[in-house]
Amino acid sequence: MKAQKVCEQIIDQLIREGFRYQVSKADVEKAIMWVRGVDNRTIQKWLKALIVFEYLIPKAPNIYQLNPFKIPELMKVLKDNPQTKMF
Repeated sequence: MKAQKVCEQIIDQLIREGFRYQVSKADVEKAIMWVRGVDNRTIQKWLKALIVFEYLIPKAPNIYQLNPFKIPELMKVLKDNPQTKMF
């Protein structure tokens, strides 16, 4: 599934940037821009896809939690390296 692959690329970008647990909407949008482009419609489409496919769980306005059940490699990364970047 193409959408799943793109969602995983966006999550990988967030993990490379140091996010492990929570991430701000601005940082998710930045990761989407790195992977898919800067068009506003594209950013909103992929943000919605990340939530619908449960890669991100909304926790507060503009704050999302990375879903470790949807991202198995995140559990390994969390164990080895806790989140180093704050939102």
